[in-house]
Parts: sequence; C-alpha cells; structure tokens
Amino acid sequence: MSYKIPREGHMLDARMIELIKNHLEISISLDVSDFFNVDCHIYSESTADGYDVYVCTNNPNGPSIGEDVYYYDHDLAEAFANQIAYGDKTFYVCDGVYEDCYFDDRLLELFSEHVDDIVVNEELDITLEEINYLKNEYEIEEADSTEVV
Repeated sequence: MSYKIPREGHMLDARMIELIKNHLEISISLDVSDFFNVDCHIYSESTADGYDVYVCTNNPNGPSIGEDVYYYDHDLAEAFANQIAYGDKTFYVCDGVYEDCYFDDRLLELFSEHVDDIVVNEELDITLEEINYLKNEYEIEEADSTEVV
C-alpha cells in the first residue's frame, strides 16, 4: 500500500483504494484464517513436479483446473476484477500474491472506471474537498440542473 505524505490538491492511492472498495462494497482479507469465510479465494499452489500455479476460485475444495487455475500470476488481478463484476463481495488473497500481482494497481484502475459514480455516491464517507478534487482531476462535468429529462 502507498503511505506517502499527502500533497495539497492530491489524493493518496490508499484513499482511492478505500473509496473504491467501499463503493463496490468489497472486502479483501490477507488473513488465511478467513480462507473459508469468503466468496472468492486467490492463492498460489505448487504442482506435483514443483511448478507454481495460481488459483482464483469460488470453490476452494475443488477448483476447476480449466477455469480457476492460471499458469501466469499476472492474470490474477484481472480475474479478481472479473469476480467483482460477477458479484463476489468478499475475497481472500494470499498476501504474497496480493503484493506480487499488483492488486492495488487494479483497484486504482477500477477507481478510475467508477469515479463518476463515486463522486455522487452519498453513502460514501467522502469530503466535499475530495469530491471537488476528483471532479477537477477526472474532468467530471456537473449535471445541468436546468436540463429537461
């Protein structure tokens, strides 16, 4: 995670990740004790002959080799985003996989994809200063209140 000192007129990556997680109503645990208490499980395994493979599954007791197992770890962040699109809300991600596979970067991309909805989401704990920053930074146009629908 990014723990940089905030600059004036700048939003930290960690804050954007917090906002997108809250907006999408998702939670991510890196704690293995949560393994069986989530919708989706993302982790690495070793094959019988010593190769690493990566798993993104809703069924940790019997993942589908053809659908849930990845040879390359760089596919996992996109698999994670797909699981969000399919409706999964809770995730276990092996901490090494989380860091190595740039999950924070994918969450920041999701933030950019959803920023229009984030600035109008009244249920988020977002300040007026943050809303104004996002509108300016992402060039979000205000709805014309005189427009007839």
